[in-house]
Amino acid sequence: MIALLGSLIGFSTSFLPQILAYFQSKQDHKNRMEELRLKGEIASLGVQDEIAKLDKQAEVAQMRTIYSYANPTKGFAAGLSASVRPVLTYGFFMLFLAVKIVILLEVMEDTGDWKDAVPLMLDPETQALFSSIVCFWFGSRASQKFMKR
Repeated sequence: MIALLGSLIGFSTSFLPQILAYFQSKQDHKNRMEELRLKGEIASLGVQDEIAKLDKQAEVAQMRTIYSYANPTKGFAAGLSASVRPVLTYGFFMLFLAVKIVILLEVMEDTGDWKDAVPLMLDPETQALFSSIVCFWFGSRASQKFMKR
């Protein structure tokens, strides 16, 4: 039951990047339309409002500069930003692997047979975890193919 729930959660979260991209593009479109509307208003006012036009352009440039920190493209910050998820993923996987190795070693020390450790290492929670991961990655591929249509 937990494995099935984990699979469903993993599959459903594989659509999350496309959903977030949709909302991001919707917001970008809204911002672009607002910018074009403002440019149209400024152009209709004529030469006397050239100062207002320059002021709005400066405001847009200022907002872009203020929020440019969120997407570093070069330098140390970009490398650090890009490495957060992989480092956390590898760290948690190493911790998970260490726990499973300790279980294996403890069981082998007690009984001497590695086969006795398999049910302890592949418990329902572990099965749910792995099914979630597999469904996330393969569900992501399926959703990407679906979205291209």
